[in-house]
Amino acid sequence: MLNQIKSGSKIEIVVSILASLILLNYFVMFINYNEYVIRLIFSLYIFTVLFFFVYKPLNFFHLKITLIVLMIIVLGNPTYSWDAWAIWLFHAKRIFLEQSIIGLLDGYAVWTHSDYPVIAPSFAASLATLVGGWNNIFPKLAFLLMFFPPLILTVKIFNVRYNLLFLILVLFILNLQLVLGLVDGLVAIYFTLSTYLVYDIFINKQNSFYYLFITFCFFIILSLLKNEGIVMVIILLTIIITTNISKEKLLQNYKKIIFLLCSIIPILTWKITCINFDIKNIIINHKIFNFNFLINKIFHYDSLELIFKFFILDTKFTLSIIFLLIAFTLTKNKKILYFGLLIGMTYLLSLIIVFLIVPYDLAWTLETTLFRANMSPTLLFSFFGLLQIYYKKIKNYVH
Repeated sequence: MLNQIKSGSKIEIVVSILASLILLNYFVMFINYNEYVIRLIFSLYIFTVLFFFVYKPLNFFHLKITLIVLMIIVLGNPTYSWDAWAIWLFHAKRIFLEQSIIGLLDGYAVWTHSDYPVIAPSFAASLATLVGGWNNIFPKLAFLLMFFPPLILTVKIFNVRYNLLFLILVLFILNLQLVLGLVDGLVAIYFTLSTYLVYDIFINKQNSFYYLFITFCFFIILSLLKNEGIVMVIILLTIIITTNISKEKLLQNYKKIIFLLCSIIPILTWKITCINFDIKNIIINHKIFNFNFLINKIFHYDSLELIFKFFILDTKFTLSIIFLLIAFTLTKNKKILYFGLLIGMTYLLSLIIVFLIVPYDLAWTLETTLFRANMSPTLLFSFFGLLQIYYKKIKNYVH
């Protein structure tokens, strides 16, 4: 039966299964922590990953080798990053020991940001459940395993050579984020591939059920990774709606739009649960968080100049924009350029607003967070630059 399915469809099926299992694991833990069900779900995830590695028609040898090497690196290094062990793995450890996601909302260790979404920590806790114990090394592997669905999806998007180029970009941009047990790299990869899926479905008119389902799953995962992911999903949903309204195709695509809008239900459920347990965001709850404070900082020239300098001094970010524009110069693909810039710049605008309203010293905030927050637009611009060149190559090859 597998031989009767096209190679591209096999990729979509594998990605759909992996993304579904990540979500199923989270929902089971959220509703009722059943260790036998969790072990089964994680075992199925590992089995699906192994299928990708051993099934010959899914060839892309360089991706498989890279993932294996990254797994070895993860298992061979202790957790030393502050955010990794003090926030994400700390949440995972609590979920594992208390056998409850809701148990995080008891007000203990407020500095660990108890309001943060916990789909990644819950996945790490499920790995510990499968193994039957906890230490400060192997649960990080779960974070790396969550990279697999979007990375495997790129096998469907690019041919072998361009997939290798994209993998090089990922390694260059995300770097240690792949192995440290952090979620910023996960946010970047899911944001980038979610944006591509939206482009392919609503701009390129790709009418694939699997693509729509994968987009739905990626939206949920992205929103449950980190608070930034919530903003990204809202941006993508807003762009989908406004694009369909402007092209008078809202009635034609309303079922798809309603389906994707349902992807925000899990994160709304989490935030409502946090409110019910009186768990608040430390920034939003701060006394100086108000509209007048934001207006004053927006019209403060020194603040805007400082933010601009930090963005420009981010070499990878600057190179990604240059690469995107050079790709456009070579290909003249306005659709990809405009869509990539629209999504990326909208997110950057939201990022700037956040930097202006945080109740901390602006220079310190930029120094400690910009390099992580900037990974998402950097990877997005790089991806859409490469996509322009790849589409140009395919078009020339067809002609």
